[in-house]
Amino acid sequence: MLTRGSGRGEFIRQTGSPGRYGVVVLILEPADLDGRCSLSWEVAEETIPVIFLDATVRAIHHVIGEDGFEGDYLSDCRIRVVEGAYNHVDSSMNCYVMASALAMREALRSVGLYSSAASVLP
Repeated sequence: MLTRGSGRGEFIRQTGSPGRYGVVVLILEPADLDGRCSLSWEVAEETIPVIFLDATVRAIHHVIGEDGFEGDYLSDCRIRVVEGAYNHVDSSMNCYVMASALAMREALRSVGLYSSAASVLP
């Protein structure tokens, strides 16, 4: 049975212009979803604009397919994106791909489903 875990991913590189800025906080928790997994976007538009939702979903799918993920699939779980940060100049899709992947790996590690020795690149 999956236990509750959380992860925070920060991709911040402020050298040069434009910089890179993306922060994602998510919670992984058990849910009775008939074997499925769902994503709940719970952040305000000014915290993380919804245009970065696709980047977040793409990163989560990527992490679940990595060798470091110690399972066949996630089932009966809810992934909740609950917090983060955005900069109107320095944030981009790639920043949220990186931040989301880092957050998902950390959440999976917190519940024992991701190898600590696995790669950190998305």
